Amino acid sequence: MYRTILFDFDGTLLPSLDLWLRAFQHAISRYGREIPEQTIIDRFYYRDYADVCAEFEFPNADEMEKHVHEGLTTAYESAELFDDARQVLDAVRAAGMKTGLVTSSPRLQVSTAMTRLGIDDKFDTIVTGDDIVNFKPHPEPVLLALSNLGEQPSETLFVGDYIFDVLAGNAAGTTTALFLPDRHTRFYDFDKLRATGPDLTFTSYRDLAHHLDLTM
Repeated sequence: MYRTILFDFDGTLLPSLDLWLRAFQHAISRYGREIPEQTIIDRFYYRDYADVCAEFEFPNADEMEKHVHEGLTTAYESAELFDDARQVLDAVRAAGMKTGLVTSSPRLQVSTAMTRLGIDDKFDTIVTGDDIVNFKPHPEPVLLALSNLGEQPSETLFVGDYIFDVLAGNAAGTTTALFLPDRHTRFYDFDKLRATGPDLTFTSYRDLAHHLDLTM
């Protein structure tokens, strides 16, 4: 059905939204402050650091980003893959499809986590936030991955867990799959995610394997 499958990283291959919460808490603590968890989830995620700093009166966006990345490096030490994600990656490659990772996260944190998880050899290309000018929902990172692979959007499935993933895939011309695991209900409004119009949704990697007719 597809020649290429691209995966988002955070929240898609590993349940890292809690890890980002810990990273934000670490950064906030560096300023001697505390902010309620739900406020962090509602107002920090998927926003420019400059906008966050302006709203919450932190002094410097670059410094805040540095503190978040420090916290993320530590938090990622406890990262694990979603159930059956590794098996799906193996099955996709065994079926002869190319694989790519497309993430807005910084390369250092992603590479370190991938090595620790033992999946750094499971992708034919990796595009991180350090490789692009325009972040998702812009199609640039998706199109860069496809360019690296020499593949076409029309034969590609892009798998992600957030609005930006679906919009980026749609803009790039790929088929899109939206991951909606139960543990994300704290972080996302699933109705809003579905409203972006993904081509398919799934709640577990076994569901995705069934859709792709993969043998695991």
